[in-house]
Amino acid sequence: MGIVRRNRWIIIISIVVLSICIGYIQFQRIVQDSQIKSWSSNWGFEAPPPEKVTTVFHNGGRDPDYYLISDYNEVAIEKLIQQNDWRKIENSDGIVSDHINVYKKQIQNLHQEYERYEKLFLDNPVKFNHDSLYFTEKKADGSYIIAVLNIAERRLYTMEVFY
Repeated sequence: MGIVRRNRWIIIISIVVLSICIGYIQFQRIVQDSQIKSWSSNWGFEAPPPEKVTTVFHNGGRDPDYYLISDYNEVAIEKLIQQNDWRKIENSDGIVSDHINVYKKQIQNLHQEYERYEKLFLDNPVKFNHDSLYFTEKKADGSYIIAVLNIAERRLYTMEVFY
């Protein structure tokens, strides 16, 4: 009788854990889909679904800000390249670095947690080269996006702030 009861509990716990895992995966897909729709509606920036998204930080509220790193497969990266009005970095690496540094300082000042954000940016740097592409868009209220696409790594870095 004890073995049957124990096996029943193991099965119940296994089903619960499996349900939680499936729910988490579905939630991640919903979040990814909503982020893609957000980019499109806010910035006119079109993106296919990524294979993986790393949320470096997301500060919600009325004026949210985000730093996401999205990894794409080969087919999706080609779609991403074709779907947007990209600028090639080539000799603009100083301009792109300046955009990123302004964003970093702005986030650190907004949240007054310099060390925390400094560590997040150091642990998750935006990596690009002369063949990489970038996209920037700014709204009248000061909200903006910086997107850097490292084609060689098939990685998209997006930094957004809203006011």
